[in-house]
Amino acid sequence: MHLLSALDPLEHVLPHDIFSFHGLHFNNHMLMALIAALLMLWIFPKLFNRPQVDAPKGATNFFEAILEFLRIEVFRPALKEHTDRFVPFLWSLFFFILFCNVLGAIPISEFIELITLGNVKHIGGAATGGISTTAALAIVAFFFIHAQAIDTIARDLMNGTYGKHGHHEEHSSDGHAGHEAAHDLEHARSEALPADVSGNLRALGDPVGHYDDDRHYKKHADTAHATAETESRKMTPLAAILLAIPLYLWNFAPHPFRPQEGESKVKWLADIPMFLFLLVLELIGAIIKPFALCVRLFANMVAGHILLAVLIGLIVTVPTIGLRLLVGAPIAGLDLGIQLLEIFVAFLQAYIFTFLTTLFLASAVAPEH
Repeated sequence: MHLLSALDPLEHVLPHDIFSFHGLHFNNHMLMALIAALLMLWIFPKLFNRPQVDAPKGATNFFEAILEFLRIEVFRPALKEHTDRFVPFLWSLFFFILFCNVLGAIPISEFIELITLGNVKHIGGAATGGISTTAALAIVAFFFIHAQAIDTIARDLMNGTYGKHGHHEEHSSDGHAGHEAAHDLEHARSEALPADVSGNLRALGDPVGHYDDDRHYKKHADTAHATAETESRKMTPLAAILLAIPLYLWNFAPHPFRPQEGESKVKWLADIPMFLFLLVLELIGAIIKPFALCVRLFANMVAGHILLAVLIGLIVTVPTIGLRLLVGAPIAGLDLGIQLLEIFVAFLQAYIFTFLTTLFLASAVAPEH
């Protein structure tokens, strides 16, 4: 029984060093994160190493359904024409968290401990059950979001299109630009189909070309905006990068009293102090957002493991074998239900982390209007 339940429920979720090398510690959470990364590097190239001619089956169908759902129903409504640019990062983020969560739901450590008669302990566990792992994911998301926002402004400055984009500019099913897909009658042709399923047969025959938003975005920028004014506004890469950072800060907070065209410039006297106050709040919020991502994922993954350990630990506290069997039977059934719930939570938390990251990214890379 000792092999199945630690006396301290936190033993199931705390990091445990596997080995140390010159002061560098490698623990079980690092091991499971490494295994999750290696599984991704093995599974996805193997399943998607060539274009699919026939309908996908088995594991390919399973993963493709998730990939397409995330891309069409989660990323694209928020990121609009920038979707394909950020899909690789967001897909990788989702599946890395998912693999870490699912591996944590498998009692790898208990099996190894049982097989080795207790000589090898704490090999498995949920990598996302460690605050260091979730903090690292949140920090990566934080720097990616703001770096890409600055990069977006720099690109617009180099193209001479900064401040010239229409609201939610993207293309419709027939290739024309200027309105949201959800408002496109060619897309929303049936309640039984997602809003982004095109009514254009040529688009259905070439989904990659149809959904290649960034390619259309760049083409549109090069044609519709390639005027003499646009050419004169173009900047060198170095100048664009240097100017992009202050412009990003300038647009980071709202300007409630900014004078509109024809209005008195005196309104800047009220706008600037209010902007600086709001900028401080926005900067605090920018720090709180990754902190919330970190704690939310960590707390949800730890809670289930602690609950399972506590329930199993109740069996050990019963004095006699007969009472242990009597108490253990319902607890075993309850543990099984919680384990199934843990699998659902593994998918849910990966989705929530990725979804919130998508919203934060969309807010950062939106045109400055």
